[in-house]
Amino acid sequence: MKFRNRREAGRMLAQQLGAYKGQDVIVLAIPMGGVPVAYEIALEMRAPLDVVMAKKIGAPFNPEFAIGAVTWNGAVLLDEDSMEKWKIPNEYVGEVSRKLVRDMKEQLDTLRVGLGDFPKLYGRTVIIVDDGIATGNTMIAAVEAIRDQGPADVVIATPVIPKELVTDMELVAPLVFLDAPEDFEAVGQYYEEFEMTSEDAVRGLMLLANSA
Repeated sequence: MKFRNRREAGRMLAQQLGAYKGQDVIVLAIPMGGVPVAYEIALEMRAPLDVVMAKKIGAPFNPEFAIGAVTWNGAVLLDEDSMEKWKIPNEYVGEVSRKLVRDMKEQLDTLRVGLGDFPKLYGRTVIIVDDGIATGNTMIAAVEAIRDQGPADVVIATPVIPKELVTDMELVAPLVFLDAPEDFEAVGQYYEEFEMTSEDAVRGLMLLANSA
């Protein structure tokens, strides 16, 4: 399956989330690419839209190789097997995590201009959205951080995810997806248009969704 762009994928994904319509839903996007997808879901659900941030922690020998993830509020999720295999010191994880948390907090302040305080999640149905899941580390960290805030339910929604990850992600939270290819290589290969989403675009979509 190939989507024309993130907005189209969001409209298609929203149709698969009908079971949650009418509940006290809030849609949280993982920026930047998750926001256009989540925008369409928020419109369909008539729900507020906000962002939740998590970043992968890269290995010291290769920043692109994820050994875990950290959320904006400092929750760290590590791949213990990788930590042991590569003998990665906890001091390294702590140093990288602190920098990532600072960066995420600064970016959140920039993206959330005009939105006020972060919304309360207690007792609500929280749908966490990204434009695709490649390893699952970032999404799992986001789910755990949100779950600590007492929502009634947390749901993962994504247009595309590798088939090999589906069962593992379903153990983390209810999972709604459109495609789970066996030959997954990268999220971008499932979109005809996959340009970077700018901060201006993110701010605009969030303000639009929350004023609808």
